[in-house]
Amino acid sequence: MNSESGLSAIVMKLCGLPKKSVLLAVTFATLLAVAYAQELPSAVSFSFTSFDFPGATSTQSMGINSSGTLVGSYSDTAGVTHGFISVANGKFISVDFPAAISTVLERVTDSNQGVGFYVDSNNLSHGFLFVYPDQFTPLDYPSAMQTQAYGIAKTQNIVGTWFDSQGNQSGFSLVQGSYVDIMYPNSLSTVASDVNANGVISGSWGNTNGQSQSHGFLLSAAGKFTDVDYPNATKTLIYGLNDLSQVAGTYADKRNISHGWVAAPANNLYLTEDFPGSTSSYVGSIANVYSNITGGYTDVDGKMHGFIACPKMGDSEPLGKGGCPGIR
Repeated sequence: MNSESGLSAIVMKLCGLPKKSVLLAVTFATLLAVAYAQELPSAVSFSFTSFDFPGATSTQSMGINSSGTLVGSYSDTAGVTHGFISVANGKFISVDFPAAISTVLERVTDSNQGVGFYVDSNNLSHGFLFVYPDQFTPLDYPSAMQTQAYGIAKTQNIVGTWFDSQGNQSGFSLVQGSYVDIMYPNSLSTVASDVNANGVISGSWGNTNGQSQSHGFLLSAAGKFTDVDYPNATKTLIYGLNDLSQVAGTYADKRNISHGWVAAPANNLYLTEDFPGSTSSYVGSIANVYSNITGGYTDVDGKMHGFIACPKMGDSEPLGKGGCPGIR
């Protein structure tokens, strides 16, 4: 099955909607060469497909794994936020932390472990580890007023952000039961957004106040920070990181319009990935296999939708005859 037909099939099965797929040609060979360590054609097309959780008023997709499983959140007609899982065989599953007033899923590993956060009846957020169908493990940074888990590696290392009693944000990592504070040097706020199998952590930092970020970073396992900012952007946020240290997120241009982006920072390759016709976009995650991506966009009516996209390369291996195996 080729990538376009596979993507369209998911949306048609999940949402009962007509195919809504478009191709966006980009020069993406360098990024994929990082993934596959082989020569690839100079032009690669992306096939984008929009989707919505059935009956939702808004849908935000944040995580994707190598099997094409998606996670994120949606709002129902009562304005309540729920987490969701979308598996590649065409099934949506709603996820709610017990007794929570809202639930958000942020990331999913190739072994289908997820992380996210929920809001309790006191309007305070707490992180969690989730194993399908209903196994939740709460995660709270020591002495924090609030905690949100954003990323998890196949090594089960977890990262996220925590808030002190004044509402200031710091990042954290959780390794084998031990929490470690993460603060970009001389910043006022830091968020750790994802972590890969090599122990590299992605995130964003800012100096405006204790809850605002405007620059991206990578933190090596050895503790070295590297700045990652989209060229000429006024604001850069990193959301996702894969095991190849490719990143995904959103940036603001000089007109303050938000765009999705992916990058291989080590190769100095940065690419804008906007859902065609959208007024704003973001990319939440980039998978370890085939560089499939997921994210969200706002349409001209102001409604938020999720999207999935994968590279398509004609008859060239490994993305050609088999299409995008991660999305069926």
